[in-house]
Amino acid sequence: MDVFSRWGNGLQPLVWRPFSDFFEAYPAIGWLVAHPLWGLLLVGLGLLLLAGLWNAIARLTENFWLALVRLPFRMTVALFSAITSLWFRWVQPNRGKPTKTQAIESNANSDRLTEIVTRLEALQGEQAALMQEMRTLLAAQSVKSGTMVVNLPPKEA
Repeated sequence: MDVFSRWGNGLQPLVWRPFSDFFEAYPAIGWLVAHPLWGLLLVGLGLLLLAGLWNAIARLTENFWLALVRLPFRMTVALFSAITSLWFRWVQPNRGKPTKTQAIESNANSDRLTEIVTRLEALQGEQAALMQEMRTLLAAQSVKSGTMVVNLPPKEA
C-alpha cells in the first residue's frame, strides 16, 4: 500500500493545481463554487433579467414593424384629407365669408345692443339717484334718533 499512497500523494497536487490556479485568478467563481445555493440564486436572477431584456427587445422590434406597416395607410389618410380640404376650398370659396342676409342680421343685432346699452345707462343713473336719496333719508333719521347707521353702500362716482 505504500506505493499507492505515495503515487496518490504525488498525483493529487498534479490534478488540483490547475483548479486552484483558476480559482486564484477568478475569486468570484471560487466563491460561487464554495456557496452553491447562492450561485443557483444568482443564476436564476440572471436568467430572469435576460428574459426581461429579451421581452423588451421583442416589443421594440414589434412596435417598429407595426409602425412601418401602418405608415402607408396613415400617409394615404393624410393625403386624402388634404385633397378633400383643398377641393372644398375650391368648390365653396365663400364658405367663411358672411352673406348679405347675415350682414343685415348683424346690423339689426348691433342696433338692438345699442338700445340695450342706453337703457342700462339710464337705469344706472336712476339707481344712483335713488341711492343718494336713501343716504340722505337714513342720515336724517339717524340724526333724529341719535344712532349711527353702519354698513351703508358706498357712494358711486
